[in-house]
Amino acid sequence: MVKKIAERPSNAGAEKRGRLKRAVAGVAPQIAHALGGPLAGAAVGALSRAIFGIDDADEAMLADVLEGANPKEREALMRAEHEFRLALRQANLIEQEIAAGDRANARDRQVKMDDLTPSILGGLIIGGFFVVLAAMVTRRLPAGAETEFSIMLGALATMTAAVVNYFFGSSVGSREKTRMMSPVSMPDSAARLEPVEDV
Repeated sequence: MVKKIAERPSNAGAEKRGRLKRAVAGVAPQIAHALGGPLAGAAVGALSRAIFGIDDADEAMLADVLEGANPKEREALMRAEHEFRLALRQANLIEQEIAAGDRANARDRQVKMDDLTPSILGGLIIGGFFVVLAAMVTRRLPAGAETEFSIMLGALATMTAAVVNYFFGSSVGSREKTRMMSPVSMPDSAARLEPVEDV
């Protein structure tokens, strides 16, 4: 009985969150997606600022408004979606820049200290990856060893990608950075909108 009572607030919160998510999904899909994950608080804050001009409006109140949203409120929601996407892109860009800086510092240290350790370790990792891959392709593995070899190959594949990224940079990261720096389109009417009042 105590356990059931303790679970009720959590279930009620999940129901409110789910209702709010459904209310915004059609107009603000990125915010709706964030409402189901670790960025839920930021998503609720974005909605609250767009609709009420405050940071911490009740989720049930937001759902009430957005389920019957008028055109002005829908445009406010579109603006919140745009700003939320932009904030995510900026955060991802900062993360990419930090990671790139870490790699550059590590390579610079290797050059200055004439340290062969990264090169030797990288060669061993890449060699190990291809040895395990060749063994799995050309030889019949012992019964019951398939899982262990698959885990080993997956780990070596991840480390091989890290080695290539360390020495040659990441084309995937460059493409992602270019994508994040591209402008996010937003309707003109939403761009001019102020927070909704008197709801």
